[in-house]
Amino acid sequence: MSDFNTLISKKQNGFTLVEVVVVLILIGILAATAASKFTGTDTFEAYTFRASLISALRLTQQRAMQQTNTGFCHQIVFNDHRYGIPDRTDCAITDLSTLDPDSTGLIVDPRYNITFKIVGVANPSAITFNNMGRPVANVSLANNCDGGCDITIQSSVETLKIRIESEGYIHAI
Repeated sequence: MSDFNTLISKKQNGFTLVEVVVVLILIGILAATAASKFTGTDTFEAYTFRASLISALRLTQQRAMQQTNTGFCHQIVFNDHRYGIPDRTDCAITDLSTLDPDSTGLIVDPRYNITFKIVGVANPSAITFNNMGRPVANVSLANNCDGGCDITIQSSVETLKIRIESEGYIHAI
């Protein structure tokens, strides 16, 4: 019995392995969170613009599937620092300088240094959807999205991509 009391009365020196692992995990989480604050917001901006572009592409695709009559143009036009739908009734209009801020599209503030581009195609370019939601060739702009394509969102620190599959599935890669 005295051996048991001796063991209980001894002071513990040091930390257990579990305590050390928990502290290291917490320090790692804090370091990852703090590191992003020091690197700037360019990476966050690129992810935000990618999410915004995916939403605009899906909205245009949904409209193409719902408005099946021939009086509408279901395309998104890309320029270096902007994308949008300049005219819903005429696919030949590709000038984004008059893009209505309330329409589907985005003009990127130059301070973010973000560019949009369909891989392998010079800007201005466009992605057009048919009434099945699939990307199709665009006669008014150079476009190779007829069997699916990739779009790059380039920031000063990161390049992100969006893929549009031949059957119309739009996703980040």
